[in-house]
Amino acid sequence: MEILGYSERGLISSLCYELKYLPDNLQLLNSFLSLVSFPYRTVNFQISEAKILIEQSFSDFGDADLVLLVSNFKSKQVIFIEAKVKTYQRACWNIFEEFEEFKRGIEKDKVSSSNLFIQLYHKVRLVKTLQTGGIKQLQNGVQFPRCSSKSHRKIGDNKVVLKAVSQLMGYHNEALFIALLPENDSNLRHFYNSTLKNCDLEGFQEWAIRDWGYISWIRVEEFCRKNSLKGTLKNIEWNEGQIY
Repeated sequence: MEILGYSERGLISSLCYELKYLPDNLQLLNSFLSLVSFPYRTVNFQISEAKILIEQSFSDFGDADLVLLVSNFKSKQVIFIEAKVKTYQRACWNIFEEFEEFKRGIEKDKVSSSNLFIQLYHKVRLVKTLQTGGIKQLQNGVQFPRCSSKSHRKIGDNKVVLKAVSQLMGYHNEALFIALLPENDSNLRHFYNSTLKNCDLEGFQEWAIRDWGYISWIRVEEFCRKNSLKGTLKNIEWNEGQIY
């Protein structure tokens, strides 16, 4: 049997399930996460336990492409991963252009909910609210900047969403936010070390980038080749021109 998945969702699912059924899965997960660059802090991985949520909804706080609930150096930690692809119709995807679209949206009071930076910001606010007010505060609602498509966001009453939020409660004191991107490493390094590092957004409560990191799809493919993850490599080949 052969299973092929479409775009970032297909690749993320393929990678996670392939890792799950390998005998050295935690070692490989540590190796994978060690490829992530964290420009503003030092992060090391020695994960001994992991629970993975794929495409999990957090209601008004958006879906997360991937959530990892891990025991890292015996500390509980949540890792959010937001993935972007260039899509087949585009010649390329550029992180500077994505950020300019984000800033233009702020100026026009209408930021697209599919923009990478608003998606990461939603997850930051989700975690910060859990830290300060718990699930009750998420249910009561959280105020967002007026450029947001919804200025008052709640977690809602979907039982599966609430189940996911309750899982976060054991891990939310330490959180990482990773962008998985169809961009070359040089551009990513330059963007994070210059443009994003010096960005101060007025009106964005709890805008904080210290725990943000990035990894390119190029590195993901290299990781799969190095570790002979044949199922995911077949999915990468299937999506040629769609990912990066």
